[in-house]
Amino acid sequence: MLEHQTQSNLEKVVTYLGQGLDSETLYGIEDYIKSVIQDGGYTVKFLNSCFTGFAGVRTKKQVIICSPQSMSLGDFIYTIFHELRHEEQMTILKMENPLSDMDLENFEKLSEHYWNMEMDADKTAKENVAKMVIDLKIPIELAKKHFKLSPHIENYQMASNMIKSHLKGLVTDITKMKKDGLEYSDIQDHPIVKKHLDKLENFI
Repeated sequence: MLEHQTQSNLEKVVTYLGQGLDSETLYGIEDYIKSVIQDGGYTVKFLNSCFTGFAGVRTKKQVIICSPQSMSLGDFIYTIFHELRHEEQMTILKMENPLSDMDLENFEKLSEHYWNMEMDADKTAKENVAKMVIDLKIPIELAKKHFKLSPHIENYQMASNMIKSHLKGLVTDITKMKKDGLEYSDIQDHPIVKKHLDKLENFI
């Protein structure tokens, strides 16, 4: 008798979002993403309930994927690759973390750097979604149907003003935290992230 194996959160989400795809394709997607995470030595965590403003976030300790059940399959995979690129930016490319390493009072310089990082992560994530589809030999018609990105992601380059406004709010919060003597070394210390850290689950 075979032992029952509990599905990982990755498997659960891919199965749920990939309804209409055959089991071989679903397994291929799961295995592909799992291999990217393991081969890269990434730590990825899962959060069922979302904190406002983030579908995914990279902290100094992990990448967090948040409430993916509300995403499309394409958006979910894009989010993973997007946040993994931010991890690469910090650890491999040694880029400055705008919310930890830069002068918070020089918002224009900080926001320009932040947006450049976002555009790089966006480009890399879209390329990696396309590469996965090609590597798994997923037929183009299935890819168009199941890996289509939402308009706000497809046209992410148009969101600079919205992102800048969101960033301004974070910078204001962090500045106040520091002024009040509260600890802040990374986005995980911000209340919108910190209050959820004890709810994180394993992703793979």
